[in-house]
Amino acid sequence: MRNLRGKMSARRKYLSIMYIPHHKGGVKTIRISHYRTILLTAFAFMLVALLALTGYTLSVVRQNNDMIVKHAEEINDIMSEKEQLQALIAKQAKELADNAEIITTMQSIKTISEEAIDDYKEQYENMIVAYIDKDVKNIGTISRGDKKPSSFKEDVAELRALISLVESAKLSEDDVTSKIAQKEARLNNYLDALPTYWPVNSRTIFSGFGMRFHPIYKRYRMHDGLDMAGSTGDPVYASGEGKVIFAGWNGGFGNVIIIDHGNGFKTYYAHLSKILVKEGQWVSKAQKIGHVGSTGLSTSSHLHFEVRLNEKPTDPLYYIEP
Repeated sequence: MRNLRGKMSARRKYLSIMYIPHHKGGVKTIRISHYRTILLTAFAFMLVALLALTGYTLSVVRQNNDMIVKHAEEINDIMSEKEQLQALIAKQAKELADNAEIITTMQSIKTISEEAIDDYKEQYENMIVAYIDKDVKNIGTISRGDKKPSSFKEDVAELRALISLVESAKLSEDDVTSKIAQKEARLNNYLDALPTYWPVNSRTIFSGFGMRFHPIYKRYRMHDGLDMAGSTGDPVYASGEGKVIFAGWNGGFGNVIIIDHGNGFKTYYAHLSKILVKEGQWVSKAQKIGHVGSTGLSTSSHLHFEVRLNEKPTDPLYYIEP
């Protein structure tokens, strides 16, 4: 039995750890059996694994903490930006509200201003029109026979001055709709209708208005117009704007044109060689309407020109302008 234990003891494996001090003292040897070695090794591995796990865990925890801190910072930044954005939106909303109030106020002011301007324009136009009507009443009475024909040209000059005044009184150059513009148009139409335009190019008159010795009847008779010099074929012009009420042959007048100018005025153009207009046609002032001739009771080429006011012959020199 003793030998068996010795053999068994001899087969055992040991782990020897030698301790050699630097100072005095002998070498010391520590023997650890194989079983204990396994336990220590396992314990060491477990300890190392535990330390590694602990380190990893601490690292993960640290990273998580860092992420939590970073996330918190990001959240704080987002909240800060949100607050800034909300403040900006609130500021812009206030500015929009202020602008809306300003726009509303300006629109109100604009409406008030436009109404004030329209009211002023209305008053101004009424004032000008009233002034014009007052003057026109005096100017226009000649067409009703209320004034002496000798003052006609003075009235025409006054009418031209009045039209010039109306033109300058308009609030804009392209104004065609205001009361002033409409009144100006009526004044111009009235002026155009007056028989003031010389009907031939010649300014020579060889037989005037009034009693004369008739070259054909050989006795004194009333001459109701002017005999104006001209050669056959010379142009004849409308003395004023109006409607042709007769165009054709009429006894002693020969070829004659009669134009109704309104306001009681009619003009006669007699002894024509050619008629260029038709009855019912509307002609403008200075429009070419025929040619000088010697038709009817005539001894030579000329234009017999009459102006009749309310069917009464009057001296054309009262009306036509040089």
